[in-house]
Amino acid sequence: MSTLFDPIRIGDLELPNRIFMSPLTRLRGTADHLPAPVMVEYYRQRASAGLIISEGTPVDPFGVGYPRVPGIWSQQQVEGWKPVTEAVHAAGGRIFAQIWHVGRISHSSLLNGALPVAPSAIRPAGNVSHLRPVTEFEVPRALTTDEVKEVVEAFRRGAQNAAAAGFDGWSCTVRMGICSISFCRVERTIARMSMAVRWKTVHG
Repeated sequence: MSTLFDPIRIGDLELPNRIFMSPLTRLRGTADHLPAPVMVEYYRQRASAGLIISEGTPVDPFGVGYPRVPGIWSQQQVEGWKPVTEAVHAAGGRIFAQIWHVGRISHSSLLNGALPVAPSAIRPAGNVSHLRPVTEFEVPRALTTDEVKEVVEAFRRGAQNAAAAGFDGWSCTVRMGICSISFCRVERTIARMSMAVRWKTVHG
């Protein structure tokens, strides 16, 4: 019988054990969403896990839902992630990037005054994380058909940037009403039922 400490193969990766570090949003990037040096040691210390899955990493400036969350939409961010992946690999570890676009689970105060975007202009329930005083979510702006295609392109670019930054793979977050899962929920896409988008295979 296999145990947590036995090796496992996933795709072309041979992992030393079956202990995976799940994504933990630590908000240790810079104010302009670059990976910070403190993150190098944080991930290096956890390299003995069979696989690390990084914190949520936005693929677009409008995909930001937290302060100081490191993104992966720019070349500068790619360069900032490289010391992290290099440190993990030097310690014998493997690391995936968790890419996401939070969609309506954001706030204009995190987006330079612009409203969050979503498939439809439907306010999510609850309050904005880490924003004080406690603030309810806003009614997001509905994406146009062309903008939906831009979001798809942002995910493709994010996956390619993850590879360029040295990640061993990537995972896509689909939870909590964020942009990708919102398209799959009827109550969140009332205004966009006629929209047909061909999702492209991501290469990279």
